[in-house]
Amino acid sequence: MLPTGHLAAGLLTTQALLKIVKPEVTAVELQQLLWWGIFWSFAPDLDTFWAFFKAKSFYYNKKDSSVHRQFYTHIPLLWLIVALGIFIFSPTAYWKTFGLILWAGSWSHFLLDSIEYGVMWLWPWNKELWAFKNRAVRVQINSSSFWSYWTTFLKFYTTRLTFIFEVLIIISAIILNLKFFNL
Repeated sequence: MLPTGHLAAGLLTTQALLKIVKPEVTAVELQQLLWWGIFWSFAPDLDTFWAFFKAKSFYYNKKDSSVHRQFYTHIPLLWLIVALGIFIFSPTAYWKTFGLILWAGSWSHFLLDSIEYGVMWLWPWNKELWAFKNRAVRVQINSSSFWSYWTTFLKFYTTRLTFIFEVLIIISAIILNLKFFNL
């Protein structure tokens, strides 16, 4: 999924969690928690920058065998442990809620990645990528041009099931937040 889908899902997930938990925090802190939720929903994909660095380009090539979903940043158990630690050892409602949002935001990311691409849900016992649909989703792009590579990738991506979910999530986020845009 592209960053737009993860960010929109993070917004919706965080809003739902905040409505359920109803933490006793200030309005400013509530807004901060919302922004943190949006950030944590995208944070696992920050490893993409490392993958690009390893590939020495802004696209993956055949010679680069690294797949960013196999990095430690894409292991749900690690995010759960960190979030649970923050939640358990936090002295205030703000930080307890922060721990919950860290968990919910990151796991919204993993659930969306699990539609077609797969996530290491059973790590450390199994490093296999688990997905609801065919996890062997790969596009072979034989291009050394930045624009040609990404144009071909986006043409491929828009034919995937993940793209449909992404569009629906973005539309839902916009509709549910129209008051934010004063419409």
